[in-house]
Amino acid sequence: MLDHWQEHTLAIRLKTCGRFLYYQIGGKAGQQRILMRLNNHGPTTQKELQDVLEISSGALSEILQKMEDSGLILRTKSAEDKRQVDLLLTKAGREKAQSVEAHYHRTLDRTFECLTQEQKNQLEETLGILTAHLEEIKSDPAFAQSLDQPCMK
Repeated sequence: MLDHWQEHTLAIRLKTCGRFLYYQIGGKAGQQRILMRLNNHGPTTQKELQDVLEISSGALSEILQKMEDSGLILRTKSAEDKRQVDLLLTKAGREKAQSVEAHYHRTLDRTFECLTQEQKNQLEETLGILTAHLEEIKSDPAFAQSLDQPCMK
């Protein structure tokens, strides 16, 4: 472990940052992300939303049903393709989306206020390099095999 202390520390710090951002910004595919997506892109098909969020149709349907029951969205048959369902925000949904987006921006501002512009630029560049590398090694069979056996609990 001593010979990997820096990598371990980096991994723990990235995990802590990731967890904070995940929960403060509404998770991967929660209602908040759907509200922001519909508010910024207008009516969207359920299939398009599923593809953007990278979520199963069953999980998305469950979230959308809750949102519809809460009066945040409307689901209508697409005029262009009756097999498709269009999703759009209600007035209450737009108001909630605007509130969610304002909170999102405040969270981002507060999260990165401790960094100078130069530090933000450097972090963006470094994380870009790291995420590109992670995308590469994800497809490496030797790496994928090691994921089946977690190294730490």
